[in-house]
Amino acid sequence: MSKKVLLIVGSLRERSFNRTVAEYILKKLEEKGVETVFLDYSKLPFINQDIEFPAPNEVDKIRNEVKNVDALWIVTPEYNGSVPGPLKNFLDWISRPVEKGNFGAPEFVKGKLVAVSGVAGRSEASLVIAEISGLLTRMGLNLLEEKVGLALPTEAFQTGVFNLSDEQKSKLDNEVKLFVEKL
Repeated sequence: MSKKVLLIVGSLRERSFNRTVAEYILKKLEEKGVETVFLDYSKLPFINQDIEFPAPNEVDKIRNEVKNVDALWIVTPEYNGSVPGPLKNFLDWISRPVEKGNFGAPEFVKGKLVAVSGVAGRSEASLVIAEISGLLTRMGLNLLEEKVGLALPTEAFQTGVFNLSDEQKSKLDNEVKLFVEKL
């Protein structure tokens, strides 16, 4: 039975640069026989303890998608050197207790393998990768040691199109290889 991975893109923009990276990762994972799907979390309500129990339907849907995969792969931009709000909201929802009176991350999150990649400007997404790595570790996820941050070339900002260089593809290929070995 093949393994299943959920790809989570930190930018909700349809043609985001990080979506381009995620599509490359998806292709590489599928070449290795790994079933890969994108998570649509755009309709997730803001985290709010007043609506936590019972959880809204969209929250249950997202939690079930996370439950039903073997691993997660987050590909994220850097917003002001930090985690994009929608992505942080998603992570907050999946790390919250599912039942009133329970504390800590739910069992379906603990120990789940997660990879992190990102594309940004000159920082190569290093700030967001560092921040989200700490967050994912505190949530109890099993964080892949290899993390790939890529720099966007100036022309990507001008044209709205990001074409991965051979060197960038090679870095991602190595991350995919290490990830599949851990799956």
